[in-house]
Amino acid sequence: MSRLDDFLSLPNVTDVVEEVYINKRLGTFKIKPMTNAQYNEYLSRCKGKYTREGVNFDNGKYNLLIVANHVIDPDFSNAEFLAKVGCQTARDFINAKLKAGEIQDIAEKIAEISGIGGDINEQVEEAKN
Repeated sequence: MSRLDDFLSLPNVTDVVEEVYINKRLGTFKIKPMTNAQYNEYLSRCKGKYTREGVNFDNGKYNLLIVANHVIDPDFSNAEFLAKVGCQTARDFINAKLKAGEIQDIAEKIAEISGIGGDINEQVEEAKN
């Protein structure tokens, strides 16, 4: 089999789903990886103004985008689910129900299965430069 055949036999990134343990309080979530285009879009959407120190970057917004768009189960964007908890958007729900560290942990797991790996803050610093 050629290398091209090997690549053709791989599942599409958008078809990959993994179940990951978050913590004792939340249990396991089903997550999907980011495509390169999504990753670049999130970086672009979270860049702030240029300053003398460099580009400001909104880590919180970045983590929320990743969690809101790449957690499959539970489905934070389910309209019925949102109505039950009194939230308008998936990001509202995530902010209301998940601790800051949990959001970051989930975002890091999504980044890891996306092949980004390592600390998200380190990746953001790399992307800013």
